[in-house]
Amino acid sequence: MDKPKEELKAFAKTKELKPGESQTLTLRLAPKDLASFLENRSAWIAEAGKYKVLAVTSSLNIKQTTSFSVEKEITVEKVKKAFELDSKFTELKP
Repeated sequence: MDKPKEELKAFAKTKELKPGESQTLTLRLAPKDLASFLENRSAWIAEAGKYKVLAVTSSLNIKQTTSFSVEKEITVEKVKKAFELDSKFTELKP
């Protein structure tokens, strides 16, 4: 699947912290967060493979990383075509 190298999938903001104070935030990822829409299958699919999670304060300031694996492809949601195409369409790719 054509996907960007990195995508923002969850975020949270702490309360206003005093110097030296910390706060624990919990973020959850669901299969749909990993999925891409495949038109030829009319479905949202989360690909099998290894995923990397980055905890950051900004895109340039990575604080922690971890990874997890999805053992087999997950069909997150199957959809019905609302409208059939009148003519063939070819996606533009660089």
